[in-house]
Amino acid sequence: MSKNERKYPKGYWMGVGISLGVAIGVALGTALENIGAGIGIGVAIGAGIGASLEQKNKDNLRPLTDEEKQRQKRGVVIGLVLVAILAVLLTAVLFLQAR
Repeated sequence: MSKNERKYPKGYWMGVGISLGVAIGVALGTALENIGAGIGIGVAIGAGIGASLEQKNKDNLRPLTDEEKQRQKRGVVIGLVLVAILAVLLTAVLFLQAR
């Protein structure tokens, strides 16, 4: 492998695409005066961009190492725990406001 040629982990370009899509979505949401909808649309656009970048760079992809897989699993677990905690808090706030 030459010095200029670099192998990226699988999913790298999808992350780049979604990041670009979120930036596009924030700009779109600001223009439409609805940031939430803009970000949602941006994520969808970014997923398309990321998928095309992954396909374009499929020769420069490498499988994830064991450490990267472990870090990815840990991130998913932490994210799911945070979503569960926020869902419980939101439910509690809604019930307290309903009184």
